[in-house]
Amino acid sequence: MIKCVIFDMDGTLLDSETVGLIAWQKVIDKFSLDMDLTLPIASIGLNYNSMERLFADNMGADFPFRKYWDEAKVFCAEYEKEHGVAVKKGFDSLSRFLKENGIKSVVATSTYHNSAVKKLTNAGIWDCFDGLFGGDEIVNGKPDPEIFLKAAELFGYTKDEQLIVEDSENGVRAALSAGIRCVYIKDIKDIEPQTESRVFARTADLSGVADVIKGIS
Repeated sequence: MIKCVIFDMDGTLLDSETVGLIAWQKVIDKFSLDMDLTLPIASIGLNYNSMERLFADNMGADFPFRKYWDEAKVFCAEYEKEHGVAVKKGFDSLSRFLKENGIKSVVATSTYHNSAVKKLTNAGIWDCFDGLFGGDEIVNGKPDPEIFLKAAELFGYTKDEQLIVEDSENGVRAALSAGIRCVYIKDIKDIEPQTESRVFARTADLSGVADVIKGIS
């Protein structure tokens, strides 16, 4: 029986990855950078330190990642202030199902803790969760399983009593490495076929997670 669901945030709970890619394109255009969106897309699901290493490995050690990342964050903040943060389809019905069945909800996101709380609050869903681990509370970001293993320890449930919901290649790989069932929901791009072949289930949106849980119970 599933007693706790662990959610990724960006791209899984919130429709925020698209905004992030738009922000990166603006940065690329503003500074005439010799790159496209391949690296930003590859960085989906990573925390800051892992993103910085990814860009350094591909763009050179002297690439001023923080400068461009800060520029992208400013645009994202301005966009979210003007337009709000869209919650992914199916969340309302899934959240009701979890509450009605006494199933805990935890967020495990590469976004830093305080920023994640702010984003979820602005989206109007922060009160739906029982806990949160952010990218600044771990040493190793996804695809390392550290953040999911920490989240899984929060209420003392076994791995078999928990479920992870993810949208990205890095996130799904982290869930698989953690040894916890993973439900995959596509956001920006499909994950690799060899990765998807190992997920427990794939659903079109968050509403489908309830049926997955019922099937396990």
